Amino acid sequence: MRSVLEDQQLVSLDTLFALSDGLTVMAKGGGGTSADKDKMLSFAGELREFELPRPIFTQSEKVTWAPRVYSTHHAELQVRTDLTKVIKTPGSPQQLEAARGQLTPFLRDTLVGFNYAYYEPPGAQILHNHPLFVRSHDFSGISVIGPERLWHAPVLLGAGTPAGGGAYLMGSLADLSYALASTEQNFIAPENVQALIWKELVPDLIVSATLPRWWNVSADELHAVALYQRAGEELLTSSVSDSELRNKVLAILADRQTSQRLEQTQIALMRPESVAAVLPEMLPSETFYLAAEFRRRFPGASASLGPANRQLEDLCQRAPAEANWAHLSRDFGVPHPVLTRSYARELLNVKPFPFFGGYSSRLFAESWDSTNLYWARLADELGYPPVMLNRLVPELTRMMTAKIFATDLEDWPAMLRAMKEAGEEFRRGKVAVSPVASTTTPASQRTTKDSTAQ
Repeated sequence: MRSVLEDQQLVSLDTLFALSDGLTVMAKGGGGTSADKDKMLSFAGELREFELPRPIFTQSEKVTWAPRVYSTHHAELQVRTDLTKVIKTPGSPQQLEAARGQLTPFLRDTLVGFNYAYYEPPGAQILHNHPLFVRSHDFSGISVIGPERLWHAPVLLGAGTPAGGGAYLMGSLADLSYALASTEQNFIAPENVQALIWKELVPDLIVSATLPRWWNVSADELHAVALYQRAGEELLTSSVSDSELRNKVLAILADRQTSQRLEQTQIALMRPESVAAVLPEMLPSETFYLAAEFRRRFPGASASLGPANRQLEDLCQRAPAEANWAHLSRDFGVPHPVLTRSYARELLNVKPFPFFGGYSSRLFAESWDSTNLYWARLADELGYPPVMLNRLVPELTRMMTAKIFATDLEDWPAMLRAMKEAGEEFRRGKVAVSPVASTTTPASQRTTKDSTAQ
C-alpha cells in the first residue's frame, strides 16, 4: 500500500494534519517557536514535491488531439499551491484559513489513494507508472457530456489518448476493486493464446484474490478447509464399492453439478478403474460442499470412511466454531456483487452459470468459488501459516490467470487445469514467498493428535 501512495506521489495524512493544525494555531494568534516554523516549512515543502509529467505534445497539438472535455485543473491547482509564504509571513486569520483550505485537494487525493492501494491487483502496473491516475479520478463527470454516469460504478476513460492525460477512472468508489482489476488485467501476459473467457473472467478472479484478508484466520480454520476437500474425495472413492453411499453422494452433487457432469460422475463412480480419473476433474468447491453437506445430512456416518473424514470429525468436535461451514464460508468465500448485491464473502452452492456476455458475464465468473479453497489447501499441506495467504493468494491467482487456455466460452475445465498447474509449480518451489514460512512445520510432519491418521 505504501508503494502505491509513494508512486502516486501523494502527501501523507500526518503531513496534511500537521499543516492543518499548525495553520489553525497561527490563525488564533499563536506563532510558535522557530523550530515549529521550520517544521511547518518542511511539511509545506512536501506539497511541492509533486510535479506534472512533462507534456509530450505541444499546446497546439494538445488542442488538436486531446479530448476537449478533459481537464487537469485538479492537478494543476496542487502544483501551484505554495504555503511557505503564508508560514513565513502570516497574514490575517481569514488568509490563514484560506491557506488551510488549499490542503483539501491533497487530502482528497490521499484518501482516494488509500482505496486504490487497498484494492491494488496483483502485479499492478498503472498504479506504479501513471502518477496522475489517482489525481485524475473524476467524481463530478466533467470528462463526459451528461450526468448519467455520475456516482455509478467507476469506468475507465482516456485509454489510448495520451494527449488528454492518459487513462483515468470516472464514477464513484463503489465497485472500485473490479474497476482496478479490469484496468490491470491487460498487464498479465498470457502463457498461451487466449480464448474469449479471458476478458470476462479475469477481473472477478483478481477481485476474489485481493478483497479477502486472512489476518485473523487460525491454523484450525486453514486445516479444516483442506480436510473438507480431502474428505469429499474420500467420499467419492468409498462410494465406488458402496451403492448406497454412491446414491447419497450423487444426490448431494446434484445441487452443484449440471446434468451432463453429474451423469459423467455417476458413470465413473460405477467403474473402479475410472474413479482415479474423475477425482482430478472435481472442483475444490464441489468436494468441499460434498463433505460439509454429507456431515449435515448424515451426522456421524462419515467418520469411518477414511482418515481425512476422521480428522475432520475430530476437528469439528474440538473447534466447532472454526470448522463451521458458515464461518469458513465467510473467511474463504468470494464476493458476489451481481448475484447477491453485496461484497460480503460467501460460498454459494450454485451450479456454474452459462456465459451470456456483457454485464451478465459476471454471473459466469461469480459462480466459481474454488480458487481460495484450493490455495488454502496448498498452504495447509505445505505448512504455511494462514497470514501467508495475504501474499500467496494474489500471486497464485495471477499465475493461474496467465495459464488459462480455454477452447470455448464455457470451458470450465480450462480454469481447473490452470489453477492446478499453478498449484503444482507452487509445490515445486517456483513461486517466491517470504522466508517466514520456513519457521512452520509441514502438515505431513505435525505431531498433533491426528498425525497418526494423517
